[in-house]
Amino acid sequence: MNVSTGLEPYFAFKYYRTGRLGKFIEVNADIVQEYLQEHLECDSDHLPDFFVSAMELTPNEYVTVQTTIQRWIDSSISKTVNAPKGYTVNQVAEVYEKLYQDGAKGGTVYVDGSRDTQVLTLGTEESAQEEILEENTEEANYGSNLGDTWPLCRKGIVEEIDGCHTCSNCLAQLQCGL
Repeated sequence: MNVSTGLEPYFAFKYYRTGRLGKFIEVNADIVQEYLQEHLECDSDHLPDFFVSAMELTPNEYVTVQTTIQRWIDSSISKTVNAPKGYTVNQVAEVYEKLYQDGAKGGTVYVDGSRDTQVLTLGTEESAQEEILEENTEEANYGSNLGDTWPLCRKGIVEEIDGCHTCSNCLAQLQCGL
């Protein structure tokens, strides 16, 4: 069809998708191949500025895109704001506030790396996971209870921050409220 997926930019023009067996499969966007066939002087490592992928936009730029289009749409727009790894709870709250103030009727924020597995990644993360596992091999009490070592990054301790069980290192949250 030669069209995008709506307001969502391409995740990346080259990325890895997790297959059924947990293996990483390299995916190259067709739009890049089509462009390169028409522009032989270019290569996939040096694309023009109008090739903007999801991870190149700041969270505020995502909000601006959504709220600019929202003015002309009666219903809510399904749009995810992709935030970089390490984005804090307060930064996520600021994104939601900006969505509301700028007129969005809904919104979702996803912080890269906030889940133990991701369907799409920019690189094969098997080696990164192995490094994490090798880093702390000493006995530790891993879990989500206060005082436990956070099971994903294996560096932080679970603390209660703003009513949520939160890792002191990566600020990932496992449970909030009751």
